[in-house]
Order: sequence, then C-alpha cells, then structure tokens
Amino acid sequence: MLLFLLFYIFVIPMCILLHEIGRAVGAVRSSKYHARVYLGNKNNENKENFRFGKLHFHINWSYVGFVDWDGNLNKRQKAVALAGGPIISLVLVFLFGIIGMFVPQGDFRSFMWGISIFNFFQVVVTLIPITYPHWMGSYNGHPSDGLQLLRLLRS
Repeated sequence: MLLFLLFYIFVIPMCILLHEIGRAVGAVRSSKYHARVYLGNKNNENKENFRFGKLHFHINWSYVGFVDWDGNLNKRQKAVALAGGPIISLVLVFLFGIIGMFVPQGDFRSFMWGISIFNFFQVVVTLIPITYPHWMGSYNGHPSDGLQLLRLLRS
C-alpha cells in the first residue's frame, strides 16, 4: 500500500517532470535560448522556483507538465526539443525495466515494473500524433509531441 501511494504521489509527477526536462534540455542544447519547465499548469500562478543554467523551473505538484522556450527555434532545434521528452521517457522504460529484472520477486520489483510501464505509456501517448481531447484536462487542445514532429516533417 505504501509503494502504491508513493507511486501516485511521487513517481508519476517525477516521471512527467523528467519528460519535460528532456524537452527543455533538447531546446537549450540545440539553441541559445532559455527554457522554462513547468510541472503544473503553464500560467502566471506557477512562479519560477529555481533555475539551473538556462533551465527555469516552475514546479507545482501536479500530473501535467509543459515546456516553453524563448524565441523561435528552427525546424531542427524544434525536432530535437520535441524528441527529448519521449527519449528520456524511453530511457526510463529501459532503466527501470532492467532494474525490475534483477531485483528479487516482491513489492519492490512490482514497483520498478510499474515505473517502467508508466513511462512506456507516456512514450506512446506523447508520440501518437493527436490534439489532446477535453477529457485530458490541462492538455486539452494541445498537440502531442508526435503531432508537432509530424507537422515539422510536413512543413
């Protein structure tokens, strides 16, 4: 029960944050711009908590995340930034999957596999080229990473 609560209270927001950090690092490393990482809604109420180099963190405990960068990125820079989130999530799939394979049977193993499975679904959901529907809450109307990458390839 404790691991279940830990998963929903800590792991899911951290995985979302790491996904967004992947996008932000992609934007910062491929351009001269600063990036703002939001855990929670991207609005004036979500103030900057701290910064690390060109990364500005706006952290409110939440199950949604966004990244915003200064200036206009060219096609290559946008592609690198958009791919950064799913790439980080995919790394987490393999990392926690491997850990889950090598720990003994039990709750901790299930916990590791749960983190791996959650990140797998995060990769899939963000790479499907869709505009998120209204039932996805704060993501309503936003294009997925996959849709934005597809639009870049078509332009």
